[in-house]
Amino acid sequence: MPLMIYTFLQNAIKKHGRPVTTAEIEAYARDTLPMCADHVVHHIVELERKGIVTRRFDKERKGYAWQPTKDYTIQEIMDKFPELYKHSLYYHAVAEALGERISMEEAMQILYEISGGTENKPTISEIKKRLKMRKSGRE
Repeated sequence: MPLMIYTFLQNAIKKHGRPVTTAEIEAYARDTLPMCADHVVHHIVELERKGIVTRRFDKERKGYAWQPTKDYTIQEIMDKFPELYKHSLYYHAVAEALGERISMEEAMQILYEISGGTENKPTISEIKKRLKMRKSGRE
């Protein structure tokens, strides 16, 4: 999931035009893929420990504002930090079930559809099962 959180961060920055607070990243995640919103804090700190993002306290917004240390692509992060890729279980489930590498945005859209746009987290096996059915035209 850290790669999705990084994607939420990038997109929230584009939306706001500035570094964004933890709450703004969570709000973006809730709007985009609610099932992942509660993972923002854990994974943004993990990305900070790897040096991928930085934070500074924003007095005006009364919270930490986050931004990437550079404009990484998801592939660059996967190459440099394979352990973050391994922790992206939902992405793996979607890509494996489809039998192809897909973009993070495509995976998030598929997960949104499977979760029904709710905070309910389908299991990895449910994701794979639903995508197998979809792929075979039974859904």
